[in-house]
Amino acid sequence: MRRVREGGDAVIFATGNLVFMAMEAVSILEVTHISTRVVNVSTLKPLAEKAIRDEAQGMKAVVTAEEHSVIGGLGSAVASALRRSRVPIESVGIQDCFGASGEDLETLMQYYGLSVKVIIQAVRDLLAPRSAISARDDEIASVHKSS
Repeated sequence: MRRVREGGDAVIFATGNLVFMAMEAVSILEVTHISTRVVNVSTLKPLAEKAIRDEAQGMKAVVTAEEHSVIGGLGSAVASALRRSRVPIESVGIQDCFGASGEDLETLMQYYGLSVKVIIQAVRDLLAPRSAISARDDEIASVHKSS
């Protein structure tokens, strides 16, 4: 496991080709001032659970990205490692469904939602509620100061 991009708001644990997609997603997120770390998880067994916990420490969100079923894959492994953590987690990968075949790789990737756009949306969705709560808290504090 190796950190390949620094960031302080969220962390994306990715494996395989989705490491490259995660890097592209982070470049786009950076434009909107979302600082996202990328960690390349090259092996799942044995999983470096302490390293997973260390990388997630202080993050507002965790996203996993893999070309595999999220059940029994990276998504499940990271969720298990962070089971005592309060950080929200989203998994980008093949959800619990029947498989499709016979298409070209690009079509299959889109079919299963394995794209830069989906990774970006997962990070934004996890961070949005916290941003909305912070904005609301700021508004409440502002109202209390003026009254």
